[in-house]
Amino acid sequence: MSALQTQNPQVTWRKPYQGMFRLWLYDLGSVSFLGTSLLGLVLGVVMLISGKTDVVSLVFAMSTVSASASIAWQLNRLVATETCQLIPNYQANVLQQSLTIAVAVIGFQVLACVIFSAYEVIAQLWLAVAVGLGFVWLCLWRSHYFHLSFALFIAVPFLDELASRLSQWASLIIVAMLFYRVIGLCRQLRWNSDARVVYLNAVQMGWMWLPSIKGVAWIGKFERLFHPMNFFIGPVLTMMMLALPVIAIGLMLFSWLFDFDLPTVFLIAQFSVISCAIIHWSRIQRWRATESLFLLPCYSGLMGMKDAFYLSQYRFIAAMVLIVTGIGLLKSLFEPQFSILFLAHLGLSTFWGCAIMLGVGSASRNSQQATAAMLVVFAHSIMVSMSFAALRDGDSVTPWLLLDIPLAIVGVLALMWGKRQLWKHGITAP
Repeated sequence: MSALQTQNPQVTWRKPYQGMFRLWLYDLGSVSFLGTSLLGLVLGVVMLISGKTDVVSLVFAMSTVSASASIAWQLNRLVATETCQLIPNYQANVLQQSLTIAVAVIGFQVLACVIFSAYEVIAQLWLAVAVGLGFVWLCLWRSHYFHLSFALFIAVPFLDELASRLSQWASLIIVAMLFYRVIGLCRQLRWNSDARVVYLNAVQMGWMWLPSIKGVAWIGKFERLFHPMNFFIGPVLTMMMLALPVIAIGLMLFSWLFDFDLPTVFLIAQFSVISCAIIHWSRIQRWRATESLFLLPCYSGLMGMKDAFYLSQYRFIAAMVLIVTGIGLLKSLFEPQFSILFLAHLGLSTFWGCAIMLGVGSASRNSQQATAAMLVVFAHSIMVSMSFAALRDGDSVTPWLLLDIPLAIVGVLALMWGKRQLWKHGITAP
């Protein structure tokens, strides 16, 4: 009896975390966001060591919202299955694991900021926590709001500006209020049929939702430019491309009217690379549809389909470069520091970011590899943000242009390599 009593405290402590590794790291949606969060933590520490505190806030905010998206995904998955009520203590264990992950991510970031005396980052960190908690609260309130998870990453570059207008105490009060609301909704969790629909759609669409565009003739012709690359993702890709200029113009007007400095061009450049990641994520999720694509009467065998996919990627990259450069040219009307050289850098950086992402994505055969390919998005984000910082400080843009040239060559080589790896084992495998 005494031996059992001495083991009970350890068993009690470990029980809520049993199966946590498999639950969080074997689930595709969860591990995608958690991997992004972990990458943000590592990059944040690297930036603190190198003294680039202006980039740390952006990277740590990305890590925080990624962790919140992972938690929201698990809570949605929890209520999408009957196990929420049937398995004893299952719901309580998932909630405790979610809280542990949130505390670990935030605690690590605060500790890193204190160790490196980057106290100004902490104020921006609490605002990122508030955004993450707000997203979790929305997903608990209505499951379909998880489709807007991409808005989290769009909101990240705005947090620095918002943090300068809000005191740290105001951010803490917002965090406390949202935490209270989230706790209240977690106590009322129950099975929800809508959550299952969200779960299935999110896996197939790469966590992206946009309204239908069926019935518009010219949009159909526009879509055909990117076939067969857009076969797996469907009209979502076209809607994203058409929405980018509209969103950019709206943000620029908002900045001009309310004197609010929004990094519009940076956001659009970043989202162009993210869209490349979503393309191949959808291809991997719907790889069984490859046979239907192959049976279309427009290819001369598997090599012909590969060639068509390869060329459609180039057309997509060209469209992205034109969109980003055009938005940058429009931005130059309001901000004269956007010189021709910087616009050239913007176009080249978009080219190599999209090319490398599409090339690595073509070589990916499972969701884990597609998640690892997101490293390209982070590398592109850091380099472009540093070039924007150089522009802001009045430094020369020439070094960034010189760096773009070899990276553009790497992008072309990545596309060629990805073409050879795509459907390497036939259409019966991803």
